Amino acid sequence: MVFPAFLNAQENTYKQLDAVKFQELVKSGKGMILDVRTKSEFDNEHIANSQYLNFYALDFKKKLLMLPKDEEIYLYCTTGYRSEKAAKYLAKNGYTKVYNLEHGILEWNLENLPVIEGEPSAKLMADKVSTELFTQTVSSDTLVLIDFYATWCGPCRKMMPLIDSIRTQYHPAMTVFKVNVDVSKKLIKQEKIIGVPLFRIYRSGELLFEKDGILSRKELEAIIDKLLSTKTP
Repeated sequence: MVFPAFLNAQENTYKQLDAVKFQELVKSGKGMILDVRTKSEFDNEHIANSQYLNFYALDFKKKLLMLPKDEEIYLYCTTGYRSEKAAKYLAKNGYTKVYNLEHGILEWNLENLPVIEGEPSAKLMADKVSTELFTQTVSSDTLVLIDFYATWCGPCRKMMPLIDSIRTQYHPAMTVFKVNVDVSKKLIKQEKIIGVPLFRIYRSGELLFEKDGILSRKELEAIIDKLLSTKTP
C-alpha cells in the first residue's frame, strides 16, 4: 500500500559546512554571505563581501524572511551557534538553499582563510591576551583556571557570576584568568579554540582539566578541590 503524502514529506533543512567547503561556496559567488554577529564583531573582522544582520536585533527574524528564497544563503557568526539558529529559522520557513559555517569564523581563522580586519574598539583591546602572557600565566605552580569567553555569548554571561565567585572563594590557592576570544586572535588560533564558553585548568604549564559549555558550582568545586588536594609536593 502506498502513502504518497507520507513518502514525499520532507523536513526543510540546511547544510553544515566546515571552513574549507564554506569558502568554496563563498568563492563561487552564487549566493549571499550573511554575518549575523553584532556590529562591533563585524567591524573587528569579517569575511569579504559579507552583509551584516545583527542576531540580537528585535527585527532580526523579520529581516531574515525578507531574503530571497531562490538564492543561496551562506551564514556565519563567531562559533556557529547564532548562525545555526538563523539557518534553522530559515529552513523552517521554506528556505532550501541555506548553508552554515559550522564552527564559525574561529574555524575560518584556524584554516588561515582571509578576512577583512578593522580596528577593534579601545574597550575590546583592553581585553586582549597575548600568547606570551598566556604562557606565563599557565606556567604558574599554582592552579590557574582559564575562562575563554565572548561578550555576545549567552552561556558565557550566565557563567560570569559563578566564575567571579570562584575567583574569590579559591584565592590565593588558585588564579582565575579570562580570555576574550574576539580580540585575542593569535592566542585563540594557537590554542585551536572553536567554541565558548571553554574552561581549562592548568598547573605548571600542564593542562589538567578542560570542559566546554555550562558548569555547575558543585561540578566546578569538586574538580578544583580534587586538583588542589593532589598537588605534587
